[in-house]
Amino acid sequence: MYVLEAKGLKKVYGEAEARVEALRGVDLQVMAGEMVVIMGPSGSGKSTLLALLGGVDVPTEGSVWLEGVDLATLSDDQRTLLRRRRIGFVFQSFNLLPILTAVENVALPLELDGLNSAEARRRATEMLKLVGLEDRHHHVPSHLSGGEQQRVAVARALVIQPALLLADEPTGNLDSQSGQKLTALLRRLVDEHHQTIVLVTHDPEVASHADRIIHIRDGRIEREERLRPVRSVLPSKLSVAESAGEGIRLSRPVPVEPLGRIPPRHPS
Repeated sequence: MYVLEAKGLKKVYGEAEARVEALRGVDLQVMAGEMVVIMGPSGSGKSTLLALLGGVDVPTEGSVWLEGVDLATLSDDQRTLLRRRRIGFVFQSFNLLPILTAVENVALPLELDGLNSAEARRRATEMLKLVGLEDRHHHVPSHLSGGEQQRVAVARALVIQPALLLADEPTGNLDSQSGQKLTALLRRLVDEHHQTIVLVTHDPEVASHADRIIHIRDGRIEREERLRPVRSVLPSKLSVAESAGEGIRLSRPVPVEPLGRIPPRHPS
C-alpha cells in the first residue's frame, strides 16, 4: 500500500531568462513502513521535491497524494491542517524553541492542535522515552548536545503519529557518532514501528540504512537502488478521520504495531 505518491511532478521558478526548472517530471511511490532516501548533487532538486511531498509548496504540474488525498485539491488552510496532523518534519537545524524544555517543545504541536496541556505533555514524555531521552525532558535546548537536540526534534515530529516523516539532512549538523545514533534511531522506527520515512541526505553512510535510494539529478530521477527486499507491512483495516470543519477526509491505515504506547490522536 502506498502512503505517498508523486505523479509527473514539475516545478518551475521564474520566467523567461530567469526560468529555472527545478523538477522535470518526477514519479515516486512510497510504501507504508518504508524508508526512502533521496540523494543527488546540490541543485539537483532534492529539497524542492521534499517541499512538494510535504505540501509546503505546490507543483507547477503533476500531483502529490498522501493517504489517498490529492494535495492539489486542498486549500492553503487545509494543507496546513494536513501537515500539522499527518506529516512530521525533521530539519538540519533543529528548530527547537530555546525557552522551552524538551518536553514542552515536543508537546507544542499537540497543544497547538487543541489538546490539553497535561495530556500533551504525557504523550511528549512517552516520545522522549522512545528516542532515549527520558532523563532529559526538563532540559532546555542549550543544555542538550546537538545529537540530543535532534532526537528531541524527531520526538516532536513523531508525537502527532504522522503517516509520513520527512527529514531534510537530519545529520548535517551532527558529529559522526551522533549522526550514527540518529540514523540507527530512524531505522529502528521503520523496523519496529513501521514508520514511513522519506529522507534527503548527502551522506552515503546514512543512505545505507534505507530500503531504497532514489538518485536525482537535474530535476529528474536518474536511477534507483533497492538495498532491502520489499517487506509485507499490512495496514489492512482503514478508518477515516475527518478534520473538524475543514472537509478533509483522510484514509488512515491502522498501524500494524502502534508507535510506542501513545493512544490515537484526540477526537476533533
